[in-house]
Amino acid sequence: MGGFCTNCGKKINRSELFCTGCGEKLAENQTPVIKAEEAPFHSEAGIPSTHRNNKKGFKFVIFSLLGIVIVFIAAYFMMNNLKAHNQKATQADSIKKANESKSASNNKETTAINQEDIDQSTDEEGGTEIKQKEVVGTSEQSIINYYNAKLNNLRIFTSGREISVGEWTVSRQDEGIVLSASEIPSRELARIFGLYDDRNLLPLKTWAKEVFDIAQTLSKELDAEWLISVGNNCVGEYPVTLPQSDLINYSGSCGYSIPVLGGTTKDNLTLVMHTSVFGMSNSNPPSDFSSEYIFPESDYVRLTMSELELLTPNELRLARNEIYARHGYIFESDDLRIYFSKKSWYIPNPNYDGSLLNSIEKYNVKLIQDREKDVQ
Repeated sequence: MGGFCTNCGKKINRSELFCTGCGEKLAENQTPVIKAEEAPFHSEAGIPSTHRNNKKGFKFVIFSLLGIVIVFIAAYFMMNNLKAHNQKATQADSIKKANESKSASNNKETTAINQEDIDQSTDEEGGTEIKQKEVVGTSEQSIINYYNAKLNNLRIFTSGREISVGEWTVSRQDEGIVLSASEIPSRELARIFGLYDDRNLLPLKTWAKEVFDIAQTLSKELDAEWLISVGNNCVGEYPVTLPQSDLINYSGSCGYSIPVLGGTTKDNLTLVMHTSVFGMSNSNPPSDFSSEYIFPESDYVRLTMSELELLTPNELRLARNEIYARHGYIFESDDLRIYFSKKSWYIPNPNYDGSLLNSIEKYNVKLIQDREKDVQ
């Protein structure tokens, strides 16, 4: 059985004294070196090398996977941070653009409101005179809309009820402002005329003064004259106490067109054509008893005994029945029927029985009766 040289590792035979590879002298009792193929090699720790290599490979795989996971996690957070940053940048850009757009819009609106047309005319010396016109446009329309809404909120208050004249329209015509209501609901129009017939004028005058105040304020803000026109055209409603001549003048084939409120100044603002909103009433009896009335306002002005003392018994009788005649009462006495039939304002009403009188009318009837008793 051979061995190997301890100096160079060449294979030798036991009978050789010197190594044929390096010439080293071989010891007599030298133990041959056994190569790996003759016996498995063991590490100092006694663990086979293949097992050790497998363990190193497994660790490498584990650490590689951990590294890959860490890389993916880091990449995920980096992508999220980048996405959030981009979103914030986009939102900031959008807010900036919106603010710029809003600012530009406000600037345009301010420019439009404040923009004034300028007329240039040459004076006698050849220079230039600049005239600024009144701003007409968005600002004026907003003022008109505001007072239009105030008019629509007005009501005529009477006996716990509210009366509306419907929708108001405020518009500029020529150099003035027109405040009109021409679509009064039929039932509401009848109530208004009923107040007039009953000479219950306080609710109407209170409402009319509120309309006047709005017209005055609007006129000052727009530097324009005003015109108030309230009333329907071609309807069946009308005040039964109006003189016949007025009914004829304001009637047609389609019906009646009686003004409810109209005027252009404080002095000529009137209710139902003849009643001044701000004027004072004159309760003195006419000196000529052949005229239309003995007491023109006995349906809404309280008479006095001193006024009645001027009348004869027959005139007192006519004055008392004049109050009933305003409502269309049909008299049984021939003289009264003939007398009132000659009055232009008298309109017979078969449905009136003489019971419907307002408080002022009742007071005046009682006062006249007391005076009649005194002169009998």
